[in-house]
Amino acid sequence: MCRLVAYAGPPLPVAEPVFHGPHSLYRQSWEPRELRSGSVNADGWGVAWWPQGASTPLRLARAEPIWYDPGVKPLLAASRGTVIQATVRNATPGLPVDRAGVLPFTLQGWSFSLNGWVPDFRRRHMRALRQHLSDERYGALIGVSDAETLFLLVLNALDEGEFPAAALGRAWTAVSERLEDGEAAPLTLVLASEAGVHTLHTSVGGARCNSLYLAEGPEWAPGGSVLASEPLDDTSAWTPVPANQVVFQRPDGSVEVGRAG
Repeated sequence: MCRLVAYAGPPLPVAEPVFHGPHSLYRQSWEPRELRSGSVNADGWGVAWWPQGASTPLRLARAEPIWYDPGVKPLLAASRGTVIQATVRNATPGLPVDRAGVLPFTLQGWSFSLNGWVPDFRRRHMRALRQHLSDERYGALIGVSDAETLFLLVLNALDEGEFPAAALGRAWTAVSERLEDGEAAPLTLVLASEAGVHTLHTSVGGARCNSLYLAEGPEWAPGGSVLASEPLDDTSAWTPVPANQVVFQRPDGSVEVGRAG
């Protein structure tokens, strides 16, 4: 399980969604409040962002804890983005802690994060789920993580003409068809491009969804919206996102929330 933040709106220093507030994403790397599995998010971190007018994201990612390098904050403060996606990682049990598994992933103008896991992924589900991929998408695989597999399943669905929300739903369906009775998987899937951020907040097999909150037009990011695993500050700006919802954040600051499926 990971902690994540996604921003869409007017150009904002990339450091803001990562370091803002007394309970920033940075702080959540060692002191999360609502983590359901594990105790810290120290298995790497990553940020992807779109400068204004860009169609391809920039990405910075490391396999070390985010506090390992004190130069991260000034580096990110020097860049601005209209769409920003950031994650601190708590690796799925059984998966390696290396750069190949660090979120968000980026490919061909998209970025992707997963807050959740597929149980017993490498032993029982990796091969079967990857059989859904086209040769091109299979050839893009780098690591062995459940998150990368789901990202490429989403891209595969986009290749076949699905819209982003439906493509996220296709990945959910692929996992749902694999799990047996009694198995469960929380799956919050976040897909971003220069056009905005699509999030499917759901689970498989009756698992309780991971925590997720939405702030529209917060004081520190006026005109934009912020989605986060945990509130970054103690203001009243944060609203819990109910289970089985799809959220779409646009760079113009507007937000759509609707029921999944």
